[in-house]
Amino acid sequence: MSKSLKTDRKKGKKKSIEDTDAWNSADFDYAGLMAQGMMPLLGTPLSGQERIEYLDEIIKVCPEYYPALIELGYRYIQDGMDEPGKASIEKGLLSLKTHFSKKNLMDAYYNTCEFLEKHFRFDLAIEYYNRLMELESDKAAVYDSLSYCYATLGEAEKAFETQQKALELCDSNPKFYCNMGWVELIRGNLDAAKIMLEKSLELDQEDEITLNNYEACKLMLKSKRLKNWEAYLLRETDYEHLKKLEDEDECEDYERQVRDYNSAKVEAFKLDLVQNRNYTPAEKYDIIFSLNYTFELITELYHSGYFFYDDIVEVEVYFKHIMHNVILKTGDIDDEIFNGVYRALLEFYKFLAKRKVVSGYKSLKDEMNELKSELGEKMLRYNEIRHNVEYTKEEKDEIKEEIFGGDAFYPSL
Repeated sequence: MSKSLKTDRKKGKKKSIEDTDAWNSADFDYAGLMAQGMMPLLGTPLSGQERIEYLDEIIKVCPEYYPALIELGYRYIQDGMDEPGKASIEKGLLSLKTHFSKKNLMDAYYNTCEFLEKHFRFDLAIEYYNRLMELESDKAAVYDSLSYCYATLGEAEKAFETQQKALELCDSNPKFYCNMGWVELIRGNLDAAKIMLEKSLELDQEDEITLNNYEACKLMLKSKRLKNWEAYLLRETDYEHLKKLEDEDECEDYERQVRDYNSAKVEAFKLDLVQNRNYTPAEKYDIIFSLNYTFELITELYHSGYFFYDDIVEVEVYFKHIMHNVILKTGDIDDEIFNGVYRALLEFYKFLAKRKVVSGYKSLKDEMNELKSELGEKMLRYNEIRHNVEYTKEEKDEIKEEIFGGDAFYPSL
């Protein structure tokens, strides 16, 4: 036995959990799992049930290994299994509280809340933020985060009350004034929003979010129709202004304007989707993911000009070509992904139709449904040959062209 170890025992020092064989073994396995995800050459990254089972094995080796416990909780919650998910997260947080610093524990709470927000679990995020309040000395920051969750859930009054608490505790943070301005825009109190946003700009003149919200507020005050934040997000496209930018070769500004219009429409849809009880949080996350993925592919098809997400006519006219591109670009496409694209597009345009932003939803739906069987068969047929080593590249290209025609090699809209 070494002299230093004898001395530690005499002093009654407790061995750190990070110095145990179980922790080191779990840490080695978890590092390998993470490396596999970042470096495909080390093997195909584990996902779904395989990853859950691997995390379970790590935890068996070291039941207090919090990185695996917390990730396992995330995986369960992603799949809609809240009870085992929360139980695993709780074990991870307990391990942090027992063996690590308060800062480590607080970081884990913040990371957990961030994960929950990303996956449409604002209800659970609120629960964890409230628990974080007991640990965090900067309670204003926690109130600010809580306000965002309440606002996203559609609880505007609760968001306002919570944001007020943040400002009462700290009246010098420009972000808090900016967020209060945003809450007031949601509530439709435009004059109050302007005051809050101007106060934010007094403290920080360069914050991009505040500047954008302030411009939005000024536009809303000038308009008789833009009464609240959703109305602003769903505002009509100013094609006359865009045409002027195009004529003046202001390409960067033109592109930025198109991105702003498009992201606003998706944001409005997302805020509505959060409150849609017809879908689980996991399904909501998948819908937004599929929608953004599909729009990115559509935008790529526009070799000249720019695609506006609310152009329902364009989507209907070129839907077959769009889905050809989805099938070709998505290497692991299956029925779940295929149906997910359908669901995302239909939900998005149904929302825009209900808000009277677009017309022709039924026509688009009929066209999509009419093509669904044909497109599904094309997907299955292409899946049969795309990874089949028995076919040469030339044979695959020939079949690919037979299935998709000109879209196989020169996709465009």
